Amino acid sequence: MMQEQDLHELAELVSESGSVLSLYLYIDPQRRSVDETKLSLRRLLAQATEQGAAPADVERIERFFEHEYDRQGRAVALFSCQARKFWRDYTLLVPVQSTCYVGARPYITPLSDLWDNYGRVGVILVDRVGARLFVYHLGALEDSVGTLGEEVKHHKQGGWAAQKLQRYEDQEARHNLKEAAAWADDYLNQHRVSRLVLAGTPENLAEFRGQAPRSLDDKVVGQTSLDTNASPGEAWERAFEVAQAAQRQAEESQLEQVITAALKGGAGALGLADTLTVLQQGRIHELLVSPDLHAPGQRCTQCRAVLLNMPASCPYCGGELVTSADVVNLVVHAAIDAGLKVAVLDRSARLTEVGGIAAVLRY
Repeated sequence: MMQEQDLHELAELVSESGSVLSLYLYIDPQRRSVDETKLSLRRLLAQATEQGAAPADVERIERFFEHEYDRQGRAVALFSCQARKFWRDYTLLVPVQSTCYVGARPYITPLSDLWDNYGRVGVILVDRVGARLFVYHLGALEDSVGTLGEEVKHHKQGGWAAQKLQRYEDQEARHNLKEAAAWADDYLNQHRVSRLVLAGTPENLAEFRGQAPRSLDDKVVGQTSLDTNASPGEAWERAFEVAQAAQRQAEESQLEQVITAALKGGAGALGLADTLTVLQQGRIHELLVSPDLHAPGQRCTQCRAVLLNMPASCPYCGGELVTSADVVNLVVHAAIDAGLKVAVLDRSARLTEVGGIAAVLRY
């Protein structure tokens, strides 16, 4: 499993003797066939070659899939610089968009995004007696702990005495939930877990959140219905769905803000043509792009400007232009080179409506 020091190692690597080929491949065996995965890999390696990847690095990745890969996980992240005898491969239990990048540094933005969203995720399963807590790191179970309060009984018979006893048991359940919330808050703070998914019945979760400290409630990204006896695997699958939905909601909310700003003439750009213009002007703060957007165009060999139309020479510097099969890929990599955040919005109908690409502007 990938650790924080691995991410730091990649972030600090700068190759002066040869480029680094970074390749991410989505391979979820439950959702993609072997043929689909092979086709995606061929396309990525073709893009890498077009970007100037060293043949030795392309061959190293091919050799990994032919002889070393065991088809585990939902994605892989590969980094090769054979000129420096550098190779790292990581199997990921959470999916990433398939992409490749060739440069002096490894492309680690997808990994840092995974760290932000799934680096340390807690799932707490709550009932009237106590709680079970699972902690996951990038989809892998790291810890499993629990707490139990007083046993709570449910009385079915009627009568005044039974009603009084039931009120007492309800009070005991609230006490258990309050104790469980305080225990969970302390544990999450000690173990630096910043995202939490709640699981249980709606009634128990409402009571739990009502008793929870503010510091715990601020960590909650969503909740789901799940039996407290669920396995760690079941808990993660449900939690992952909740976390993904929360991430998509946040991205769509940001997109709406960009659209509103752009339509009012503010700090936003919509569509490929406008995005290329503001990219050349150095005004982009963050790029939002659909993985399905592709368009041919040109790139200047001198100032590296990316163009959609077909002029005889670069309108910015007069330099020679070369044809590119996909300028969207060039835009993404130019943004990465500039240190900008790039968010890939998969299956976003709203982004498709405005041209498949948008940008948050600095000014």
